[in-house]
Amino acid sequence: MTDRAASASVPSPRAALPARVVVGTYSVGPEGDAADSGTGLVVLDLDAHATDGPAYARAGHEALVSPTWVVPHPHRPWLVSVGESDPSEVVCSGLDEDGRLTVLGRRTTGGDGACHLAVDDGGRWVVVAHYGSGTVETFRLDEDGGLTGPVARRALDGPTGPDEERQDRSHAHQVVLDPRRLGEVLVCDLGTDRVHRLRLDDEGGLSEAAAPVVLPPGSGPRHLVVDGDLLVVACELACELRVLRRTEDGWAPSAAARTTSSAAAAGGSGREGGAERGTAPSGPVLVSGLQVADDLVLVATRGADVVTAFRLDRDAGTLTRLAEVSTQGHHPRDLVLADGLVWVANQWSDEVVALGLDAVLEGREAPSAVRVAVPRPARVLLLDGRSSQHGVAGRER
Repeated sequence: MTDRAASASVPSPRAALPARVVVGTYSVGPEGDAADSGTGLVVLDLDAHATDGPAYARAGHEALVSPTWVVPHPHRPWLVSVGESDPSEVVCSGLDEDGRLTVLGRRTTGGDGACHLAVDDGGRWVVVAHYGSGTVETFRLDEDGGLTGPVARRALDGPTGPDEERQDRSHAHQVVLDPRRLGEVLVCDLGTDRVHRLRLDDEGGLSEAAAPVVLPPGSGPRHLVVDGDLLVVACELACELRVLRRTEDGWAPSAAARTTSSAAAAGGSGREGGAERGTAPSGPVLVSGLQVADDLVLVATRGADVVTAFRLDRDAGTLTRLAEVSTQGHHPRDLVLADGLVWVANQWSDEVVALGLDAVLEGREAPSAVRVAVPRPARVLLLDGRSSQHGVAGRER
């Protein structure tokens, strides 16, 4: 990984660069080969002295195994990450003002293929989703950053979807705490086309809160965003976005839209009825990153390697496609919108890029505002200050 990566153009006046960027990476390449030795958890700081355009320099690094998802602690200068490995590991790291990382606590989980986590608002409980084993676990986060657990473990279940390759069993892909239903955890289960609704109690226990949200066969829900009374779900296998509206006791379907206009995705409707999933030169066409900000929805699609923008009508609960542009790389794994820039982790290009939001909304291919070389990037976390306690730009809702 290079120590510095300059931009190809100056950001638009709407754009403001974060002081610090944290990148979670994979430890293996697309063919199972070992990735560059710079992998792990990487901390990048904005170089105030750069003269040839915006640039970021590496400030810190922790050699963890495939920390593909990382979130900030809500109250402390800590980062909590999960390793997508077998066995998997959850790690709490301290982050100082110079960008140095110090492991405060780590625990091996009881599942495999952990790919996502959430920390409750009190900063006491960590909830981990395991794609491989189809399980959800909780861990207690102590006052000193130590981890205890797993405290609870729950195996997901339900009828599997029609895609025999990807939907052979439950696959927990994401965990999100519903801010309007205290203690409720929403779990995307790609294998059963369900969003499970679990209850996290005060002792870290997990139970069923209510019946799951059932999506059409072959949807393959990957990620979701809870935004007030709306739920936006990115369906990986169907290459679709689904919008649902909050009801008194659940969620009601409202709208659906294809995530990309790419011809390569034409067959990507979850292979229902024998249809083959769409493919492109860089691989299968599959939904990845999702962001919702006010009335704007952004979604990244791998294979097609594009970012697509939609307008969200909150009253009608509908989506209108605005534009679509290249991610300027291959296999976008994560996407974050903040301060006029769309940050994308292009995993197979070994690069994080920041695209101008104006260009994205206009469907205009323009030079990126920032390009940073990072081996196998999977997660982008933007920090407003030099420590994780200073706030997060583009944080998930």
